[in-house]
Amino acid sequence: MSVLLNQGPNRFSLTHDIELSTLKDTKHSLILDIQDEVEASLKVDLAYGSTLDMFCFNTSNQLNTQEIYTLNQDSVLNLSYGDLTQGETTRTVMVNLEGQGSQVQLSSATLISKNTDLKYQFTHKAQHTVGDMKNYAVMIKDGNLSLYAIGHITENGAYSETHQSTRVLNLEGSKKAAVYPHLIIDNNEVQASHAESTGQMDDDHLYYLQSRGLSEAQAIRLMVKGYLSSVTENIADASLKDLILEQIDKKVEEIC
Repeated sequence: MSVLLNQGPNRFSLTHDIELSTLKDTKHSLILDIQDEVEASLKVDLAYGSTLDMFCFNTSNQLNTQEIYTLNQDSVLNLSYGDLTQGETTRTVMVNLEGQGSQVQLSSATLISKNTDLKYQFTHKAQHTVGDMKNYAVMIKDGNLSLYAIGHITENGAYSETHQSTRVLNLEGSKKAAVYPHLIIDNNEVQASHAESTGQMDDDHLYYLQSRGLSEAQAIRLMVKGYLSSVTENIADASLKDLILEQIDKKVEEIC
């Protein structure tokens, strides 16, 4: 199915293969709900000068998606993922910056209690393109994470930037978190960076919150909410940001 996005807010569920597109010099926001069991592909094409703020809200029992985003000249994609599920998730995301001056900001917040396989890749194919990726993951009991974060600047991508950071918080009982950051640079006139950290709950912070009257469980939930809420940093739409924070709050209360 092919859909031309309306200007302004859009919302629908991902249940099957779909192709989305925008018109030149337009602005859009999209909430994509993912529920039950889903296996689907998603293709998104951003026209010249268009902007899309997109939030993928995953509460499915099982998810397997392949996603391709094509960014034409001067288009902007603000892409956020909220994986607040107790099911298995497999996702491959390819963002192709085809046009000069195109930009992507990708943020992901993931609660992991089952097998979760994620691959996010930016491919810079034109000059003056910018990609910034920020991943936040919380490992809870029986969680298993494999995450590939890839930035590729081709020989045609002079004066481009690609940056990525991944932070993983391990709670007691989680199994394994494997993060694989990759930078592939085929042009010297670029900027690129990556950062990755994996750690346990901060005992001093936990103790401080308990000293203020919270139980250990309440303190852990509060810290997890704060950690995952970082996914909203680059979202300009206030109503969308509030919705994401509300859903994070609700799901953390249910799962943690």
